[in-house]
Amino acid sequence: MSTAIGLTVGSGSIVAGAATAVAGAVGLGFLGVASIFRRRSRSRSKHRPSGGYGRRRRRAAKKKTVAIGNSLRLIRQEDVTGCGLKFMCELAKRDPGELTVEELSVLSLVGPVVKPGEGLMPDGAVGDYMRAKALGQAGGSCSEAYPLCTFSGTQLMEIVVGFLP
Repeated sequence: MSTAIGLTVGSGSIVAGAATAVAGAVGLGFLGVASIFRRRSRSRSKHRPSGGYGRRRRRAAKKKTVAIGNSLRLIRQEDVTGCGLKFMCELAKRDPGELTVEELSVLSLVGPVVKPGEGLMPDGAVGDYMRAKALGQAGGSCSEAYPLCTFSGTQLMEIVVGFLP
């Protein structure tokens, strides 16, 4: 018998099942950490291109937004239990001052809940994660909203941190 993700199991298939159950939460954790490393490496660069810098920055920002949206879509497809959505919801419930850098980076993946001047959430995965974030910020019940994910918010955070480098 081995212990994995807080469960005592007798076969590898249960471990694989538990890992699949939290795939969405772990995917969000990895994407959040990757965004931290990307920001750090870019901030160390001293080279500033000349001419057209604003246009290049806007183009780069748009590419980044599309890339994050595509990544969130893939994570959401694998998130059959809704644990990624529950993880986002649980993070949003907490006081931002108590969150780690990694947790804050996961919350920042979808940006503000409502974009200024729009008042609408997008369709698809980004919208799903924004709605989860909004539910958490409003103090809603993440467990009731995502009942297929049997892990608590604390368990999800421990699992995600356990998978991160």
